[in-house]
Amino acid sequence: MIALKEDSFWLFFCFNKFFIMSKIVEDSKKYFFNKISKYKEDPYGLLNYVPEVEKWSKYMLKKYKDANRDVVLASSSLHDIGHYPLQRKEDHAVIGEKISKSFLKNKKIREEKVGQILHCIRAHRCRDVMPNSIEAKIVAFSDSASHITDCLYFDIAKKNKKNKNIIFEKIERDMRDLSFFPEEKNNY
Repeated sequence: MIALKEDSFWLFFCFNKFFIMSKIVEDSKKYFFNKISKYKEDPYGLLNYVPEVEKWSKYMLKKYKDANRDVVLASSSLHDIGHYPLQRKEDHAVIGEKISKSFLKNKKIREEKVGQILHCIRAHRCRDVMPNSIEAKIVAFSDSASHITDCLYFDIAKKNKKNKNIIFEKIERDMRDLSFFPEEKNNY
């Protein structure tokens, strides 16, 4: 009888932990889409682009089972949230980290997980902070792979007709980030 109570407690604990972390994935996705929907325009095309990042993240999670699924998926939803509000001069990864920290502070998840999500968001551009976890590398990879499989380059070309070098610089950065997983080269 005691073993049954202990097992029941353990099952409740595991279910509750799974539910809370899976809930943070859904909450992050809703938060991102609600925040962007408040603006009259989506000049970065993020409403279409972020689902492409999520698709790549899920693909990578199937291959890298040690990665924390909820950290990767919550980060995938939030990684570009720093683009809004529009017209900021600071790097969107830095802004996104701040916005996400504020969003996550009242969620019922451990600070360690919050820190992992924030690191993924800040490091996804591989600029001032490099990815130092499998989760952050997956988010950076998925972001860059999505640039290739989405219409981002065409959108950049339309907006920057006079300066085509912007596209080549972006492709160069994306290829650098894709090198975190060289074995995936034939899949994007």
